[in-house]
Amino acid sequence: MNPLPDADHVARYCRPSTVDESGRPMTGAFATRDGEGHLPVNWLECFDPRVEVAVNRVRDVLLEQGAPLRPNGRFALLDIGMVKAAVKRSLGRSLQINQLAPDNDPSGAAIVGQPDDGLMVAAEIKALVRHNRVRRAV
Repeated sequence: MNPLPDADHVARYCRPSTVDESGRPMTGAFATRDGEGHLPVNWLECFDPRVEVAVNRVRDVLLEQGAPLRPNGRFALLDIGMVKAAVKRSLGRSLQINQLAPDNDPSGAAIVGQPDDGLMVAAEIKALVRHNRVRRAV
């Protein structure tokens, strides 16, 4: 796994059950699943430095892979450096955001370093998501 630059961005797909009535992701959208050990995200700059172009490419790749993107789902856009700094400052925990071994999705990445009970980390990440950093999934 290759570390991604702090200046870059990732998108996290948030299922409709993890999005509130206003369309903003809730804390659960950023919690790791039991035993998974990492939070899957997609590296935007892998495709294009322009956010909207990159989000569209991520959407296309996920749909091609058969991902169940839903109309009420959202993409939360995260600044890599801000995520790492906020979690380190608030919780004293060092996260890594790494590109996974690219196979059919070169944007595949993961936030690594959350504990199994990572709701505090998830809450820190959620707090960074502003309304203007959320995009419709489909």
